[in-house]
Amino acid sequence: MVWDLAFPPLLAASFVSRPNRFLVVARAGGRLVRAASRDPGRLRELLTPGAPLLLEPSSDPRRRTRYTVVLVRKAGRWVSVQPALANRIFESALLRGGVPGLRGARLLAREVIHGRSRLDFLLRHRGEPLLVEVKSATLVEGRRALFPDAPTARGTRHLRELEAVSMAGGRAALIFLVQRSGARLLAPHAGNDPAFAAALRTAARAGVAIHAYSCRVTRGGASLGERIPVQIP
Repeated sequence: MVWDLAFPPLLAASFVSRPNRFLVVARAGGRLVRAASRDPGRLRELLTPGAPLLLEPSSDPRRRTRYTVVLVRKAGRWVSVQPALANRIFESALLRGGVPGLRGARLLAREVIHGRSRLDFLLRHRGEPLLVEVKSATLVEGRRALFPDAPTARGTRHLRELEAVSMAGGRAALIFLVQRSGARLLAPHAGNDPAFAAALRTAARAGVAIHAYSCRVTRGGASLGERIPVQIP
């Protein structure tokens, strides 16, 4: 299989503790190691005692940690816990024309400043500019992916920026990538962040396109999966 993103050789480990949201302590080869956590979310349903992990080694002598947590095993599936990978998966799929609902879109720019925010991509789609923000989701209950798993004032601000674009007559889209397989739909987690859920509802009504996709994730790599419905109450 051709992956949108291939992983380098990874070290097998198991979860021990998470002293703070940026640091994980894991057991690998009978010893305790420290690994950077790139996902600031709670991850409570994923980082459970003894949970299998895959860590990426670093050769940078300036780093405080020798490893980065890349994947966590949950219910027989690998889950990516690096939010930045969502952008890379999306961009790679976009460049090969593999994003359902955005066929023919062309990348114009990355990290686009709009208002008080820096949004992920500016595309040209169907002859018009399209401003896009990508969000990574990992929390899945049953077959339903939920976002966010912790309050995100930044995510709410991004939605308001996208809404402003749409209200001014432009085109804007919010893309959710569920970095695991098994999800059949995505919904806002109003219990965790009612402000984000309300902003998502308002943005959708204002014309912001909301798309969600699952991902195929193994220890070898990750690739964009199928488009899944978004349930907005």
